[in-house]
Amino acid sequence: MFSVIIPLYNKGPFIHRAIDSVLNQEFKEYEIIVVNDGSTDGGENLVKETYSQKVYLINQANSGVSAARNLGIHHAQFPWIAFLDADDYWHPKYLLLMAQAISENPEVGIFGANYDSFNLAESPKLKYFLFKGYFKQAVRNTYFFTSATIVKRIFFEKKPGFDPQFKLGEDIDVWLRASLFFGDGIYVQNTLVYYGSEDVQRATQQSYLLENTLIPKILEERYYEDSLEKSNCSRLNFLDFRDKWIYFTLFSHYKLAENRKAIQEVLDKMESRFLLVRIFYMLPFTLLHQLFLNRTFSKGFRNYIKFCFRYIYR
Repeated sequence: MFSVIIPLYNKGPFIHRAIDSVLNQEFKEYEIIVVNDGSTDGGENLVKETYSQKVYLINQANSGVSAARNLGIHHAQFPWIAFLDADDYWHPKYLLLMAQAISENPEVGIFGANYDSFNLAESPKLKYFLFKGYFKQAVRNTYFFTSATIVKRIFFEKKPGFDPQFKLGEDIDVWLRASLFFGDGIYVQNTLVYYGSEDVQRATQQSYLLENTLIPKILEERYYEDSLEKSNCSRLNFLDFRDKWIYFTLFSHYKLAENRKAIQEVLDKMESRFLLVRIFYMLPFTLLHQLFLNRTFSKGFRNYIKFCFRYIYR
């Protein structure tokens, strides 16, 4: 039923934990595909020596996590693609409960589950909800997290997979496009996935050029039309989500001085809505660059945006 895709790049200290969490699943109808993305720490040898009979190991020259996931999807044999990063792991009931949710909702194409950075507790009876207007809810929380998301493979057969040019946001890009393709997904509320925070080199801890993130792509005119199939999300509702999401995300990119021109180009393309938020982005870049380098200010600004979109621009 599930093809489990695990990209591997210099995560040797964690890969045993990830693979073992799959092998310990109560639900057994799956395959494990590990794509070694040119690791230099010998992690691929650990996989080969320990799991050669249980894991399909593919080696590629270092090309990035998106290319690794896409290669794994290309070799997948099952109709559902389950993603797991090498430094995360699953509760033993993860695939069992996800399979139950899929069985009860065969028309749904994307499923997410709750995750945490603490040890996983015993899982109670399956509990989930169907999104009712995902893009209205996604302004506050995009919900889907890579190691806790399962997507029907047909999406990757009909639409592009993970964007190789991205260094940040490649996963969110897929979840958004898959939600437009399939319509509203399901979120399993049981905490079934452990989010590893031990690796200080995680992508979310780095700063990147804006061009290597989702923001410029989601602003493209054809983004909505090229993805839409079964979703009942109107173009107007999607654009409302898009602009709010960009405003909510953009401030973190001010930390990198090289983003000055790209940020201005983004702001120029956006309509002059949500004035109470936009007015701050109209301040000089040099000032905002210094302010957003301060964690306390960034946190306060984030909370301010949350307040505006939750209570003013609902």
